[in-house]
Amino acid sequence: MLKKRILISALIIMLFNSVYQYSWNVFALYLAHYYGLSVMVTEAMFYVFVFMSTFLQILGGYISDIKGPRLVGIIAAVLSAAGYIAFMRGVDLPLRFLLWAGGSAGEGILYGIATNSALKWHKENRGLAVGIVSLGFGAGATIFNPVFLGIHSLQQISVIMFVLEIIILPLLVMNLSYPEKLSGKRPREAVFTLPFILIYLSYSLGTVPLISLSSSLFILRSGYSLLVAIILFPLMSGLGRPFMGRFSDRIGRIKTIFISLFILIISGILGVFNTPLLPEILIGFLGGSLIPLFFALVGDYMGEAYSASLTSILYTGKSIGGLIGSIGIGYVSEKSVIYGWILMVISSLLSLFFLFILFKLENKRKA
Repeated sequence: MLKKRILISALIIMLFNSVYQYSWNVFALYLAHYYGLSVMVTEAMFYVFVFMSTFLQILGGYISDIKGPRLVGIIAAVLSAAGYIAFMRGVDLPLRFLLWAGGSAGEGILYGIATNSALKWHKENRGLAVGIVSLGFGAGATIFNPVFLGIHSLQQISVIMFVLEIIILPLLVMNLSYPEKLSGKRPREAVFTLPFILIYLSYSLGTVPLISLSSSLFILRSGYSLLVAIILFPLMSGLGRPFMGRFSDRIGRIKTIFISLFILIISGILGVFNTPLLPEILIGFLGGSLIPLFFALVGDYMGEAYSASLTSILYTGKSIGGLIGSIGIGYVSEKSVIYGWILMVISSLLSLFFLFILFKLENKRKA
């Protein structure tokens, strides 16, 4: 019963977390249309989210490993709610960035706490458990985005999200806890090992297609295709996570990531040829699943005792993927959207290369 309550609470937290990433195409459209912000400013705001949600997660992960998730989780919940004040009218640009940065930090810390609540409690089927929690990271925006598209007011959206999060998130955090007497490598010992470095590099580059569509879908698509993709893309990202997580529990984590990256390469090629919606479906389904798969892979290699710290360090790789997938994709796509899709293909190929080295290293170790 305890495990089920924790899993459900973590899942609902993720439903709210998803808005920061997967509703950004809606926010970017409104920021440009109603507030007159340029594409590069909105891309910069998205990168602030990526940077703050990843690097501040390290601090939150370390504290939660040592002290438990509740106190740091409540602070993060308040920060996440306050981040939506950035969308109020009359807020000048520096303050808008500052509020969004604070909210992004809160979102990142909550993300780490929620996923590790699953990772630490479910050693035997951690791929599925982390996937179920991560389901919320796509599914939440699927619920919220149609509402946001109907409201047509960032002012109203900011008030609604602030009120919901400031009330609901702290209550959910109080349901979370970590099990005691876990084993695993300490962060300073783990991060300098070759397996962790290879996992980090593969993860960082593997996130590029997902982040590219999260931040720049409104550049890569237009019209009816864009509206459908804004709703469909986060839904597929959510659905893929528990499915691929369960699949990885059965056939192995590295093999599952191999399959996902190979199909992501094909998806980018389909995007080059302007294939409608199929790239978004595949990148959402498989790109979204890479995050919980890599988190579970860290647990497989390094143990659970310091998993919140280690997955938080791994998550900083998203800032590398975010730099390529938001600023980089935004820049090249303004010249030609084909360049944006090509950049996704190259990143996926490099991710596959580093994973292949890890695979060979693992086979050598077992021989």
